Amino acid sequence: MRLLNIKSKNFKTLQNLEIKFLSNYCTISGKNNAGKSSVIKALLNLFQSESSRPWQDENYSFDYKEDKTQWLKGQEPILISYEIEVSRQDDPAFITFLENQSKTQISEEQLVLIVEIEISSTNDILTKVKIGNTLLSAQSSSDVRKYLKSSNVLFHHNSTHQENTFYGPGRAKAFYEVQLSASEQAALNSAANVLEAKIKKVARDHRENLNKLLGRLVEQYDVEFSNLQKYSSKRHLFGIALNDKSVEVPLNDWGSGTQNRTYILISILNAKRIKDKNSAQDKITPIVIIEEPESFLHPSAQSEFGKILRDIANELEIQIIVTTHSPYMLNREDPTSNTLLGRVIKKKVHPETVVVPTDGENWPAPFSEHLGVPESELKTFKTLFGFKQNVLLVEGDVDKQYFEFLREKSLGKYVLDKSIEILPYGGYGALTNGLLLKFTLSNYNKYLITFDLDAKSKVLKSLEGIGLKEKDGYLPIGLSRGGCESIEGLLPERVLSAVHGRETELVTKLRASDENERKKAKDSLKKLFLEEFKKHEDYTEAELKEFSAVIKMINEKLVSQ
Repeated sequence: MRLLNIKSKNFKTLQNLEIKFLSNYCTISGKNNAGKSSVIKALLNLFQSESSRPWQDENYSFDYKEDKTQWLKGQEPILISYEIEVSRQDDPAFITFLENQSKTQISEEQLVLIVEIEISSTNDILTKVKIGNTLLSAQSSSDVRKYLKSSNVLFHHNSTHQENTFYGPGRAKAFYEVQLSASEQAALNSAANVLEAKIKKVARDHRENLNKLLGRLVEQYDVEFSNLQKYSSKRHLFGIALNDKSVEVPLNDWGSGTQNRTYILISILNAKRIKDKNSAQDKITPIVIIEEPESFLHPSAQSEFGKILRDIANELEIQIIVTTHSPYMLNREDPTSNTLLGRVIKKKVHPETVVVPTDGENWPAPFSEHLGVPESELKTFKTLFGFKQNVLLVEGDVDKQYFEFLREKSLGKYVLDKSIEILPYGGYGALTNGLLLKFTLSNYNKYLITFDLDAKSKVLKSLEGIGLKEKDGYLPIGLSRGGCESIEGLLPERVLSAVHGRETELVTKLRASDENERKKAKDSLKKLFLEEFKKHEDYTEAELKEFSAVIKMINEKLVSQ
């Protein structure tokens, strides 16, 4: 099951709003009071069942007086519409239920379901359900809504609330709430006399799966469960602790960031179990909603965890919808999946929530909002976004072609490792924005920034300001003598002589008083040097010794353990 979009009219500040969910990992962001919480409430009202935790007060029901757009003076109803995609492969139980409600055989492998909810001024709720062009009866529509609420189709984690603590006798205990599959429920109910043995088996299964997810974190933990309840139900509670270096510590005693990440992974694991463990007659694929997963995490840990969540959503094919204030949690691989909410004043008084465009050239908007960086600067970094392993950042396409040519032809004593991805960043000016550069570098497992030696004085302050050191973060390229303080300074003498001999006019313009004329001449010569260099493949090791020395350092930094 996947949510395709939600539309609202007259609901809180969402007077007339549509949000599209375009991938497995979608984000909703914006400033405080932009409307994120209202969107989450609308989603939870459709999908969330009554709380299984009697000690918590969870209420996602609509109340016309509280939820109607406050500046509307009439009695207009609140209208919420949800467009949902379901498939026979991932949601066979729901497909069968819809066939029974519509009294028709559904032949499509995938279909789109539209659920419309109308709340009147008297708090009466009318549900309408459309399957394709077929409108179900009022009773069938109501039954569809009840089914969605009772079928574990949504897992919700709010990082700002302590949701997983049980206050019983003695000290408070953190717990792991297992969503039992139908087969597990039956086994527990029919084996009351061996209940403890069965619970231990279930715990072992969950513990192993949760350990696999926790294993993605840089910090390594093992998880342990203890039984908190002695009865069988749809849900079961286990006390939870993490082991670090063979020391078992209750989860409550770990830092808030570690607790939060663990609970989020538990929610995703439960969603996976509902998708994978149930029989065809019960199988349905849930949606996971996470509010502010970056809570209590250092930026580097946010970056790591954001990548993990995106990877898990795609690997498990489970839709994860995140609300966030962190640029590290945004979808970097598919920026169109980032929804940015804003408030605009209409008719001079009403701050209505709107969706800020993030498609096409507008993709930087959410990143700009949270980084405080102009969108124009972000656009130059687009090719650098997305998580990668071993990255060599070079000034421009000419530098990239030098390294690719040497690697392709296996020239020189040392050859650039094939695992290294070469990315041009568009000139040394891009290195002067330390904040944006640091955020971009968080995309990579290992990286090394190269630039011409003659630009070192212009970028050194920015690079050192974000903690980079020479040969351990950045590497100036060139030789410390006149005319050689660039990548061209590494070229064999015969290449330099050939170009200088033919292009005397361009060489002369390098000393022109006009800066633009000097730049044009330099750019033209760079291309000519590259063309001349690529004409030959019979270079000796001596001729390529400068290139080889640079490539050796790059390999040592990005590949060597």
